[in-house]
Amino acid sequence: MVRMAAPLTFRQNLIARLVAVPTAALVASHIVFYRRFPWHPVYQFPWLYFLTVATVMLSCWEVNLAVFRWLDQRFPFYRNPSGRILRQILYGGLLTMLAFSLVFPLAIRLYGGEWPSVDQLLSGSVVCATIATLANGAYVGLYLLQTIRWEKQQAIARQAPQVSLTPKPMKPSDLILIDTGTRKLRLLPSEIAYFYSTAGMVLLVKTDGQQVPTTYSSFAKLDERLPAHQFFQLSRQFIVSLYAIRSVADEPNRKLAVTLAPSLHKNTPLETVTVSRYRSPEFKKWFQHGSLT
Repeated sequence: MVRMAAPLTFRQNLIARLVAVPTAALVASHIVFYRRFPWHPVYQFPWLYFLTVATVMLSCWEVNLAVFRWLDQRFPFYRNPSGRILRQILYGGLLTMLAFSLVFPLAIRLYGGEWPSVDQLLSGSVVCATIATLANGAYVGLYLLQTIRWEKQQAIARQAPQVSLTPKPMKPSDLILIDTGTRKLRLLPSEIAYFYSTAGMVLLVKTDGQQVPTTYSSFAKLDERLPAHQFFQLSRQFIVSLYAIRSVADEPNRKLAVTLAPSLHKNTPLETVTVSRYRSPEFKKWFQHGSLT
């Protein structure tokens, strides 16, 4: 089963940091702490507060991301959205305020040379709680939208023709001819796990683990011999059979991790291949509608 992906990729999270953190620090440092603006006389940019808010926000951001990732493993949104939100509020809120209570005084001390006053602590806690609420609310909203899309995809997948694990009897015309140089093999599709291309040579990996060198230097001539409903080119190095696929999992940046059996290496039971984000939609469609018959 394909797991539901996080609402933001690593790159999107990075862009969000670069945009949201300076913006929030600029607004909070002027409105909450400094309370002066460029049009006021004797105005000076409030570097102390700007750097403090930016440091605190980055720290809280990382804490909340860690909470999200931890909860993703144990309490996914799609299983129980309301329970997940309650845990997110509880754990995220407590750890956000803990991070603030540690980072804010140290940041004031570092940038200003003095420990914060009571008024600064109170103002800072309000700012931190507000920003954390907005950020968590936006992230939870994205997760809920992602959950809706994920459930729709699962409904479509359930309605799609299911892959049969028991192949029908094969006809001679269904056999695949593979040239190994010393001999020509006529194999059933169920005997082929995948083809692996490396250093100008294509290696046939059978479902029983046997590895057979072929005469092909690329997938160009081989691809036309393989039935499209049973074989798919995952990358420049792998053409796989449905018989070899054990699991499919979402990866960051809309990539997929496809686990195959048997492995190329004797010391590991499974082989994992990464599918690029450009081929992922085509692969998902093929995997849902593919047939072993």
